[in-house]
Amino acid sequence: MSVLFVDVRGFTTLSEQMPAHEAVGMLNRFYSLAAETVFALDGTLDKMVGDQVMAFFGAPFRPEDHQKRAVEAALTIVSGMDAMLPDENSLTVGGAVASGMMFMGNVGEGEVRDFTVIGDVVNTAARLQGEALAGEVLVTEETYQAIALTAEDAPLRTLKLRGKEIPVPVRVLRSQSV
Repeated sequence: MSVLFVDVRGFTTLSEQMPAHEAVGMLNRFYSLAAETVFALDGTLDKMVGDQVMAFFGAPFRPEDHQKRAVEAALTIVSGMDAMLPDENSLTVGGAVASGMMFMGNVGEGEVRDFTVIGDVVNTAARLQGEALAGEVLVTEETYQAIALTAEDAPLRTLKLRGKEIPVPVRVLRSQSV
């Protein structure tokens, strides 16, 4: 499976500079674009938290090309926010995609349960998303190799991620890369 995280850059600072209803309106456009994009590519929208979206691909739909769909979704969301709000108050977005084995199912007990994905791959994607600059989608090398025939040669970056002992090689994609 593949998991993606996309996050608005600088939203806290931006929301300090405008009325709350305007900030919420901008955030809702981000959520709408993200949800529509994920659903159009047969992904599962896992959660929307703060100014971040998490989604996964490969189960229960379209397991054969989940890497391509996840990367396409991330790039569409990143580029879509620039096109949607092109003025000085635009929301810039960065994201990450990682692929591999993960647990998918209900987490929690009793009445509080969450259907989600969990595992090292998910943690890696979340950490990578925090390292992505505005306009970037960072993808793990495993994900990149699965889409390399349809992607341009993407720059390689090696990152030391919090909680990971070994640096992680990633590819840097932008909306024109795939």
